[in-house]
Amino acid sequence: MQVISFVGQKGGVGKSSLARVMAVAAARRGQKVLICDFDLEQLSCVEWAATRLKNGVEPEVDARAFKSLKKLRKSTEGFDLAVVDTRGLADELTTDLCRESDLVFLPTGTSMDDLRPTLALARALAKRRGGVAKIVLVLTMVGKSERQMEQARLVIEQAGFDLLEQTWPLRDGFQAEFDAGRAGSEASNPYLRDSARALEQAMLAQVDLASVAAAAR
Repeated sequence: MQVISFVGQKGGVGKSSLARVMAVAAARRGQKVLICDFDLEQLSCVEWAATRLKNGVEPEVDARAFKSLKKLRKSTEGFDLAVVDTRGLADELTTDLCRESDLVFLPTGTSMDDLRPTLALARALAKRRGGVAKIVLVLTMVGKSERQMEQARLVIEQAGFDLLEQTWPLRDGFQAEFDAGRAGSEASNPYLRDSARALEQAMLAQVDLASVAAAAR
């Protein structure tokens, strides 16, 4: 079983959104997925999964609340993939979860207000994990400014971290989809759907690379 974590150092950068997109993408290709929601103040993923079940959206995605790594280890039997939505602010438990993970996604906005704390967290995780191979940043809540996106890409490249090629655009329609228990890739709006599916395919490619790397160790 693989463990994929979504980690952030500040709220509002799409951590829970990406976790849900990832979970649906993996479930759609036949994997049995468990979302592990450690953000007990929000429980966004747990409530979303309940709404999804109520509205009969397929495929079903199981989401449960967790407060400890020990409980996670005891609850993943029978699943192919655990998608971990960590707490809003990274702490020692977040670090422990990252150590357990095959891949860690760090979503960040394009502004320096978002990039600074995200890169600081990435450096701290890389130092404790002994390498950066499993850490991938994702540009989220992206607007229409190509200049700002290119500047953010350059800052991340200079910091020495991997960056997902696809971005998560800032669109109000995505929230309406989540409120109905769907992920962006299930949106009726073709632009939203295509954007989300491009992102999920890029994330799945990273998951597959992490699986190959783990098998080679």
